[in-house]
Amino acid sequence: MSAAEDPRVNETAYRLESRISRLLVVGTYLAIGLVLIGVVGMLASGVDPLALATPPFSLAQIPADIAARKPEGFLWLGLVAVLALPLGRVIVAGLGFLAARDTRLALVSLAVLLVVMASVLAAVGLER
Repeated sequence: MSAAEDPRVNETAYRLESRISRLLVVGTYLAIGLVLIGVVGMLASGVDPLALATPPFSLAQIPADIAARKPEGFLWLGLVAVLALPLGRVIVAGLGFLAARDTRLALVSLAVLLVVMASVLAAVGLER
């Protein structure tokens, strides 16, 4: 019996895809909700979210902005969540591959994570 015909492999793959699907659905709704709260809050305070002057982005400032109920904090947190969802999908998939003892695909997931991390570090380096 090949690995593709093994019912345990199919069940593991189904559970993994189910978890990834839930992560993406819940994360997308959360991100949209946060962006919506930010945009509605900005409109309510008289700030045009489409104006050229965008609120400054500081990852370290987001928790303080949320605690102070500043709409910019909700907007930025929602956008960070949108950007983090694909990364979360790769992490969950990689962990699932490890749990299924599929080292080849786990290594592919790790390689994708390394490429993303290198891209982020390069972008931060170019910003300075």
